[in-house]
Amino acid sequence: MLHEFTSTLYDKMDKILSEINDTETNVIQRFKASSSATLQIVSTLKEYVINYKFTDKADEINFFKNIKPRFLSKLFYFRKVFEMQSRLPSGSTEDEKNFYLKELKKISEYEIENKEFLSYYRANSTVFDEVYFVRKEPDSWLILNFDSFDTDLRFTTFYDLKISKILAFESLSEYIKDSINKLETYNEYQRNRNPDLKWTASKVSLIELLYALQSSGSFNGGSVDLKNLATSLENSFNIDLGNYYRVFQEIRIRKQSRTTFLDQLRVQLLKRMDNSDENPKR
Repeated sequence: MLHEFTSTLYDKMDKILSEINDTETNVIQRFKASSSATLQIVSTLKEYVINYKFTDKADEINFFKNIKPRFLSKLFYFRKVFEMQSRLPSGSTEDEKNFYLKELKKISEYEIENKEFLSYYRANSTVFDEVYFVRKEPDSWLILNFDSFDTDLRFTTFYDLKISKILAFESLSEYIKDSINKLETYNEYQRNRNPDLKWTASKVSLIELLYALQSSGSFNGGSVDLKNLATSLENSFNIDLGNYYRVFQEIRIRKQSRTTFLDQLRVQLLKRMDNSDENPKR
């Protein structure tokens, strides 16, 4: 019964987060919305669990060791990225890179501080599971020495919070490394790009082209997502596309041609071909 409920709830969370990721183009707002949505899911999970009677200790251990951290780690991750991106310096890309490196150092320091428990968890050890993952009244020092998200003893063993944080930091580390890689790629591009190449047609036209290219799978065998392709076009043509998702919705409901710019491209290319047929040397 618990397994079915948590599986359904996780799928629901995954669907909501996917929709947010597809529709919210602003990074900070996307992680804020994801954090809010995940908090609601975790609250639903808590309400269910505090009224649920575990069949035995193994059932309880499995929940606090394996199931709850899958949910809570998402919340920790989204909250941390939102907080981190809100503090991201607005200076040079080098400033941003140094900021990210400091965040990676914090993660490393946390892992060193908790190396014994981290080794226990990553080795899939079970010898102390009843100590770590069965609810009980903890010593006061234990509460004081945990970064408490929720100290309701009906819904935590405290060590499930540690696992959630470990999982969140693993995802956060990947996010930071990816961000650093993008900064380095951007710096390399800036060193080699043609500064005179600027998009002088309308933003709407480029957004129309963006969706056409992504829909046709023209890059990396169709594996490039919309956000990455949009960023590449923005960098290549020195333009900020803004909320291109909203603009696309406006393009989609046009009363006249929904592919105005693509139609113009076709006309101009055919015209050039016709002129070349008449004047081969051109």
